[in-house]
Amino acid sequence: MRPLTRAVLVLVCFLAAASGWYAVCAAAWPASSQQARALSFVALLTVAVVAFSARTRGWRAVGVTPRNEWRQTSLLVLPALLAVSPLVHGVRHLSSGTWAVLVAGYLLTGVVEELMWRGWVHRLLLPLGLRRAVLVGSALFGLAHLANLLYRDSPGLVLAQCWGAFCFGVGYAALRARTGTLVPLVVLHFLTDLAAQVGQVPAIPVLVAQDVVLLGLGLLLVRRGATRVSPVLLPPLRA
Repeated sequence: MRPLTRAVLVLVCFLAAASGWYAVCAAAWPASSQQARALSFVALLTVAVVAFSARTRGWRAVGVTPRNEWRQTSLLVLPALLAVSPLVHGVRHLSSGTWAVLVAGYLLTGVVEELMWRGWVHRLLLPLGLRRAVLVGSALFGLAHLANLLYRDSPGLVLAQCWGAFCFGVGYAALRARTGTLVPLVVLHFLTDLAAQVGQVPAIPVLVAQDVVLLGLGLLLVRRGATRVSPVLLPPLRA
């Protein structure tokens, strides 16, 4: 199949899996909260994506590389500052149970979203050229957030999340290409989500500002970067 077809198929399978799991929870676990259903889906998806990566021995291909292979790590300074910016006025007082749910949920989200979208989908789209891979992959990442319609009552908020995810994805996909690694992006993704929820600064304005900056950064990096990626950077997967 063509790269774009395969990437779109990943999105379709993701949305189908999210809808299917929601239906299973509604039927077999009717008393469960929306948060519990969402968290359990993210946990199952993380196990599946990690298991697939291990089965195909595709870690290096999707950017899980050793430290000595990372490039241009100075580019990560700005995303790191953005990630911790909600903590500038301190941390909110939360119960230990809330902390546990937030840390677990956002850690799993950081792992699975980076592996799926800046890892596997980005790799699938690279034959189209770096610029298209970044933009198309980020658009698919944004559309994947339509699954949140299952767990939220506000379609407007979900659509705003889709746009924010696209902007976020452009920045992170460009960073993944320029740094040659996915590992620090998983950490920064986790910190970004967690800090926005536990920081004293209102989350929505901060996330909007972060997304605008990441979109600009990503477009700048793609503009300055190569438009094609050598096949040398795409090691074959082994069954």
